[in-house]
Order: sequence, then structure tokens, then C-alpha cells
Amino acid sequence: MPDVCDFVELERQRLLAAVDVRADEARAMARWMSAHPELALEEHEASARYRAWLSELSFRVESPVAGMDTAFVATHGSDAAPLRVALLAEMDALPEIGHACGHSLSGPATLLAAFALAEVLPADLVRLHVVGCPAEEIGLGKRRLVEAGAFADVDVALMAHAAGMRRAHRLFLGNHKFEFRYRGRAAHAAAYPERGVNALDAVIAFFVALGLLRQQLPRGVRVHGIVSDGGKAPNIIPERAAARVWVRALDEAELADAARRVVACARGAATSSGAMLEVSEEESTSPPLLPNFALAGVYRRQLERLGLPESGPGPGDAIGSSDITHVSRVVPTIHPNFPIGDDLEIHSRAFAQAVASEAGERGLLEAARALALTVHDLARDGSLRETIASEFAERSGSAILASKPL
Repeated sequence: MPDVCDFVELERQRLLAAVDVRADEARAMARWMSAHPELALEEHEASARYRAWLSELSFRVESPVAGMDTAFVATHGSDAAPLRVALLAEMDALPEIGHACGHSLSGPATLLAAFALAEVLPADLVRLHVVGCPAEEIGLGKRRLVEAGAFADVDVALMAHAAGMRRAHRLFLGNHKFEFRYRGRAAHAAAYPERGVNALDAVIAFFVALGLLRQQLPRGVRVHGIVSDGGKAPNIIPERAAARVWVRALDEAELADAARRVVACARGAATSSGAMLEVSEEESTSPPLLPNFALAGVYRRQLERLGLPESGPGPGDAIGSSDITHVSRVVPTIHPNFPIGDDLEIHSRAFAQAVASEAGERGLLEAARALALTVHDLARDGSLRETIASEFAERSGSAILASKPL
């Protein structure tokens, strides 16, 4: 009679075989999405195809959710299962450059992993929640899903993302996204300039102050922005002008302090120019990622089982922001990377081409296999779940975001 170790290894092999069963369908879905990109909150066909795939597999699909037509939650397994897993399926593309973020790979990879897990693992062992996540590119989807309670009944959340590297653990910067609107007084720029209050002067003074502020900010802080309204004609003193500025950092305290100082720069520019200032913060503002090294370590062990070495850069290098950070604040979460080429920059045309390549499809299958194996280990090892939960409780209580590599 085979022992427990033999049984568990046999189950892993069955999971990998199940991934292969529907690999062609997942690749076909990825190719369709790459050829038919849909923008944030407009992912109607991609969402429909995701939901049809899951319904066919006897997942119970709820849609729409969180007030978004393309969002959904599909569940499979017993309510009494000891492990409840959220597998995240992104779907939106970027304007003009399509799936240059790789959601056409990461979404189908999630669905493929969900199929394998539903096919192999007993329904009373794990409850799967496949969460259709729209609008990642504008930072809204997962925030709204969290606020709607979509992750209130799960133990871990995970997905994998295309990149120019393979990493089990990646971080994300938190951000504050501001709009600063200045109101002045219009006047003829030649005949009566002294009667005007130049709102554009306030914006220019603001950007000068930001340039000076950067010298005193910690090196992990990023501040960048645009003039979103600079007036209407050169011969009119601008009565309205505006700027959009994002502040980013990994460290929560540094982020809060930098955001405060940026707002102070904006207020100072209003004072110096005589313009009135209105400040608003965008809904897509997000916190830094709350890491869970224990959960990332489980994913890393699957890469080792598959003979896939990690590559650089490190967890905190060359990073941006994502709305998955909201999920990380309510449940242990990881967002590992799978490679689709070398020396690739995300959100570029070269990246979009790599997404649609054979290397992209190989990455899709790697992600599906590693995700499925990760959930399997969590389902079969209660001590892993306890370690992950303990780390999450400690980190969420202290909110100390160490960016050290594993």
C-alpha cells in the first residue's frame, strides 16, 4: 500500500496532467484576448468567456459583483472545507498597446489552475473562489471587490503575472493619486494683465517646488505628475489650471509623509500666486503591498519542484503599483512573476508582442502549474496554513513593510 508521501506526490502529478488536459483551450483564450483587448471596466467579452469556462466546470458563478458588470466570483467546493482560496483572474488591457501588461496570460493561467484543482482535489478539502478582477490598469477593480467583501471568506489569495523574470515574491509601491485644481481670474494678457490671477502660474510654481522637494525625499519615494489643464489661449490669463500628481513608496510612513509634503507644496503655490486651490484624491489610490513571505515560500517550493530557477531583479526593484495591494490588507496574498522573455519592460509594445508569443504561452502554463501545486500544498498541510495566517496577523497588526528579499 502506498504511504502518505507517495499519495501526495501522485496527486501532484495528477494536477500537472490535468493542467495539460485543457492547456490548448487556455492558450486559445489567451490568443483571443491578445487579439481583442478590452479596456478597464469594458472587459465584457473576456469576462463572458471566463464565466462560460467556469460554468462548464460546475463552478457556481455570481455576476456582476461590487457594482462592476464584468466582475464575478465563481466558487467550487464545500463551504466546510478547511482551506478557502481566492484565485484572481485579471482581464483588462491598456489603451493603444493592448495586453502589454499580460492579463491575457495571467487570467487564463488562473482559470487553468482552477480547472486542475477542481478536477483533482476533493471538494471537501478546498473551496475555490475564482475572482474575476476588472480594471487593474486603472487601480479600481480589486479595491471595489475588497470593499464589497469578496475576500471576506477566504484564507489566501494568489495569482501570477507575466514579466521579464521569474520571482516567487514581488512587492508593490503604495500610492497617493492627487488632482490639484487652481482657480484664478481671467484677464486680457496684454491689455490688463494686472487684473488677472494666473492659475497656470500656480501650477508652474507647484512643479518647481516638487523639483526642489525631491532632493529631500527618501530614495524609495517616487513623485511624478502632469499638467492636466494649462489654460485655453495665450492671450487670456488662465483662470483655471490643474495638475495630476502621484506619490509612491514602499514604506507606509514615508509614503504618508511625502504625500503631506506634496500637498504642502501645492498650497504654497496657491499662496504665492493668489489662486484658490482644490485638492482631491483619486479612488485608485492604494497602500503598499503587505507581503507574506511564508505564502511566497510555498510558491517558491513549487518552482523548485518544476526545476525553474528564480531570476532578478529583486523583490523591491523595478516595481510599480497594483490594486492587489488592497487584497493583501485583508487576506495573505502573493503576486509572483513568470517569465515571457528577457530584458522586457512592462507596458511597452515589445512586452505586448512577447505576451502573444510562444514564450508567453509557455509562461501561462508555468503559472498554472505553480499555482495549482501551491494550492495543493496548502490543502494538504495545515501547518503551512497556520504559519501563513500567523505571519499575516503579525504584519497586518504592525503594518511594517520590510522590503527584504526572501
